[in-house]
Amino acid sequence: MVIDRDARIRLEAGGCALEVAPGVGGRMAALEVDGWDVLRRDGWTDREGGSFVMAPWAGRLRDARVRWGDRAWTMPATEPPHALHGTVADVSWTVSDLDATSVTLVTSFGAAWPFEATIQRRIELRVDGLTDRLMMTAAEPMPAILGWHPWFRRRAVRLGDRVESAPVDVAIHGGRRVELDGEGLPTGRLVAPRPVPEDDVLLDVDGDPVVRWPDGPRLEIHAPTAVAWLV
Repeated sequence: MVIDRDARIRLEAGGCALEVAPGVGGRMAALEVDGWDVLRRDGWTDREGGSFVMAPWAGRLRDARVRWGDRAWTMPATEPPHALHGTVADVSWTVSDLDATSVTLVTSFGAAWPFEATIQRRIELRVDGLTDRLMMTAAEPMPAILGWHPWFRRRAVRLGDRVESAPVDVAIHGGRRVELDGEGLPTGRLVAPRPVPEDDVLLDVDGDPVVRWPDGPRLEIHAPTAVAWLV
């Protein structure tokens, strides 16, 4: 099922509701938890709201170049001179399965990507949580990183009266921080984490990160196979 760019799919379970936008990167466009709006619904560009998928790379691809074996390709420079957040963040995804509490979406990596592959996203909403699974299928070996980019609100908004919460608190404990240069690219050094993360890439995270609004909801993020977290 192909859906136009402005269409939204709404899933509901108990006191939680999720809006998905298949036509805009297959992203989570809104998340409501116990009457609180916790995801940013819009931004200056399509990539500054909701929660979207980053693939087949996450973050900045230096000089928009992909190297694999003895070959190299140039990707579209979406943040010149680099390429940002992969090829699927703002393309249209196809809905392959849908019911009241779950949706499955699929897309290819696009014409610019030199390997034949697809990615599937399955989102399941429950009364006590949300599961978001990514699965890549490739016709041949290829380099790939899969990741999620949620834009949580700094202040959650209580629906109905539009009251804002106190500022969000993000609790994450990393053993090492990837040092970044002025362009947001790794220098190759690993350093100690800062007391308060500032656009930091953290490794060896101890326990599940927690996103908490003091007078609103509390979210735990569980991703046992994740190797890096960015706050």
